[in-house]
Amino acid sequence: MKSETLCLESNLGNLAKAREFVVKKAKESGATEEDVTKIEISCDEWSANVIEHGLKKDPGKRFTIQCRMKGKKFIVVYEHEGERFNPMEQRMVDLNEHFSRMRERGLGIYIMREMMDEIHYEYLDGRINKLTMVKYIDHV
Repeated sequence: MKSETLCLESNLGNLAKAREFVVKKAKESGATEEDVTKIEISCDEWSANVIEHGLKKDPGKRFTIQCRMKGKKFIVVYEHEGERFNPMEQRMVDLNEHFSRMRERGLGIYIMREMMDEIHYEYLDGRINKLTMVKYIDHV
């Protein structure tokens, strides 16, 4: 599978394009259906966070998604110049507390951490948010 990058405007209408791109690349990598689903859900969560929070749904702003393989790792890299936000600094959600308070939102980062094998965040040049998610493709 060759490395490929998609650039999208900050618009919730582009969630489907982001999802289709990542799913296509995950399938090309040889990921199982279960792993494709985990990658899809994680990337959908992060795409929505980037659009809603990082870029404030400003269609004049863009973000990129790059997918590539490195050995047995399927790697998805998001970059945008929106508000700085490191999801790895967020405390882990207590599910019992979350549901007892009947919260409807706030599980995206928890889901990403549970479904992906690695997540790394960098803030580059004082302006670029870079989130890297990795899923191990064991049968490749």
